[in-house]
Amino acid sequence: KGTTVTFWNSFTGADGDMLVKMVDKFNKENTDGIKVKMDISSDFDSQLSTAFAAGEGPTMILSSSAYRFTYGDYLQDVSDVFDKTDLNKDDFIQSYLDYCSDGDKTYFVPFQVVGYYMYWNKDLFKKAGLDPETPPTSWDEWQQDAAKISDSTKNIYGSGISYDYAYQIAHIMQRFGGLAVTDDNGTWKANFENNAGYENFLNMYKDMVDDGDNPLEADTDSMMSAGQVGITVGGPWVTAGLDTAGVDYGIGLIPQGDAGDMNSVEVIGFGITTAASDAEKEAAYKFIEWWNTQDKDGSSPALEWSLQNGFPAYTYSVQNNKEYKANKKLSAMSAANPEAPTDFIVDSNFPGINSVLSDVIPEMINSVAFGNSSVEDALAKAQKSTQKIADKY
Repeated sequence: KGTTVTFWNSFTGADGDMLVKMVDKFNKENTDGIKVKMDISSDFDSQLSTAFAAGEGPTMILSSSAYRFTYGDYLQDVSDVFDKTDLNKDDFIQSYLDYCSDGDKTYFVPFQVVGYYMYWNKDLFKKAGLDPETPPTSWDEWQQDAAKISDSTKNIYGSGISYDYAYQIAHIMQRFGGLAVTDDNGTWKANFENNAGYENFLNMYKDMVDDGDNPLEADTDSMMSAGQVGITVGGPWVTAGLDTAGVDYGIGLIPQGDAGDMNSVEVIGFGITTAASDAEKEAAYKFIEWWNTQDKDGSSPALEWSLQNGFPAYTYSVQNNKEYKANKKLSAMSAANPEAPTDFIVDSNFPGINSVLSDVIPEMINSVAFGNSSVEDALAKAQKSTQKIADKY
């Protein structure tokens, strides 16, 4: 009772405004006199590393669960949150909890699931003679539909894959050839060279660029909102631009490829730092419990967050809520198999994911896009670069 929880995060946009209102609501509603004091910063990462270096820090953070690699020594195990609150562990989709864990330790309680999805322009489908309610279900169909949609006289492209969007590229190529880094009997192994799936993806991308069916542009999201792209891949935020522009669009799961069923995501979660006392940790648990607890009308902050911000839920109870199920966008995003692997481009326990996304994939796709190297040479170079990163761990 009466404990102050310091809470840091980087939600500086409209979602941050909503978070402020919800924290204020908790501070007014909770009967324990707990006060959550939130600090939202665009320089969150530097702020956090500086505090940790000085032996200080907030009680609670909201960040990517990948922070367990960067700041694992400064994060407490939160596995006991289900023992010290009324939260039901079985209500949480296990694959998302696994993503927040390392071994037998859980470092984050899920807050937001960030997946990527397929979007298609229904008007462009109609003009191309395609059924606007039947998007491609395979990559062969994607390429065939893209060719029918493209119209060079109107600057319209069937496919919208960007050479400058590593996350988009990673989500697609993973469907073709699996993970770029895997655990090989206790050592990390890069999987670019001789990866037939990755080779097929790069050749497909190059063919669509050469045929005029995919633009050689960086910002394909804006082109999609402008009605210039037929099919693309992006996160939940893509819907905002499409809605504002009045585009009639569909949303669905990214087509699977030879790598099989997957639900590749990034999980944002609540973490408790080592700077928190036992009392502060339990007070933070009270907030996390409140966030995920339904009121008498069946609503909860977690449900409100999904409905207003458009991110899919991480608990079965929210996914089964009538209002949630009535939302076509959220229902489409939640159609993925929750038991499918959630690893995104690398084994979820590989600490070097950011280096692969920032250093390897951009160079690989750029060299192919602009004809600076063959597909085979691009993959060979990516293999060496990734293995060099993997060897550090």
